[in-house]
Amino acid sequence: MNTTVSSVPAAAAAAASTRRVKDAPTRAAHWWIAASFLVAYITGDSESWRIWHVIAGYSMVIALGFRIVWGLVGPQSVALSIWGRRMGSSLRWLREQFSSRGLQAWTAQPGTQLRQAMSQGTSLSIVVLIAALPWLGLSGYITYQEITGEWMAELHEWLGNFALFAVLLHLGVLLVGSLLRGQNLVRPMLGGRQPGSGSDLVPHNRAWLALLLSLAMVAFGGWYWQDARSALTADGATPALMQGSGDAGDHDDD
Repeated sequence: MNTTVSSVPAAAAAAASTRRVKDAPTRAAHWWIAASFLVAYITGDSESWRIWHVIAGYSMVIALGFRIVWGLVGPQSVALSIWGRRMGSSLRWLREQFSSRGLQAWTAQPGTQLRQAMSQGTSLSIVVLIAALPWLGLSGYITYQEITGEWMAELHEWLGNFALFAVLLHLGVLLVGSLLRGQNLVRPMLGGRQPGSGSDLVPHNRAWLALLLSLAMVAFGGWYWQDARSALTADGATPALMQGSGDAGDHDDD
């Protein structure tokens, strides 16, 4: 009887045990990239919200740049080489799927192969996004500065749609993978931890660095917004976000 009772807390403790797999700077950069891309995509077709589109685009590039630098100077758990290994593994897995061995594996163990496909899809979508976002930001800058013709704007729009497809693919495989494994695969990117016993894979959280990144992102957005408004006011123009309310007042006077 005592053995049975004592085993219950032990089992509960084992089930509740977690370990850190993502540090705070990596998670902060991830969510800043995601939020910036979302805002940039939503505001992309609106001239009235163009300043927010530009701010979000620059913010996305800054957060991505931080993640790349962090991958170069940070600990081994966030190294850029991990992306390279993931890409190599995913490409080898894709080639294998079109071979007789791959087809036999799907026939013999469809559940295992489906879970592996979700895992490889997650890796592929991340690598594709990391590769596409710098070109998306560069084409947006060239378009905004009107350095080239209309073709650059069309390329920028195409890259935005391509990046959106990669984002939706990423979310889709995470959702299906979570259902197949019976666990929330987004959880590590939210709190940095996932269920499991043993020592943390990432010993140090470095929340201070994530806070510095977030403060820098907010400061940049505020500075750019204020600078753009000051430039428009100096030119005698009305800031884009104020044009709608001004026009509405004119119609009321009529």
